[in-house]
Amino acid sequence: MTEHESKDKGINRAWVFLGGCLAGVAGVFAAAILSETGTTRTEDCEDEPLALPEGESRS
Repeated sequence: MTEHESKDKGINRAWVFLGGCLAGVAGVFAAAILSETGTTRTEDCEDEPLALPEGESRS
């Protein structure tokens, strides 16, 4: 190998690394958006308090 070829491999590895970081950041934002939209859909939900199991009363 010549020095020119090894330099190209280093640049390619840098692009792969940066692309992976960008994909990871995009995945975090996508997960945050999806989790936020999943918790805000309460149109058909009744506002009824949840009952505790018997024997575990908290006053």
